[in-house]
Amino acid sequence: MEPVDLIRRVKEIEQEAYGEPGMSATQEGTAAVDLSKRLKDLRQGNDGSSQRALEEWRKRKMERARQRAIEKDGMMPGAKTP
Repeated sequence: MEPVDLIRRVKEIEQEAYGEPGMSATQEGTAAVDLSKRLKDLRQGNDGSSQRALEEWRKRKMERARQRAIEKDGMMPGAKTP
């Protein structure tokens, strides 16, 4: 006895994953363009967030470096205290 329903469902999933055999080149091209556009839009949205996060990190890093420099100057022998 064969699991007919399971075999049928596997074939459906394969068709969804690899495209239907009857799909025309135009439909495949349209799908590819649509996917490309969606990926580009996604990257652009992430680029803005990434850029802001990078800028915030840079600011925090510079502030910590400035604080360390102030502390270092205050600990040096012979350094003037403000």
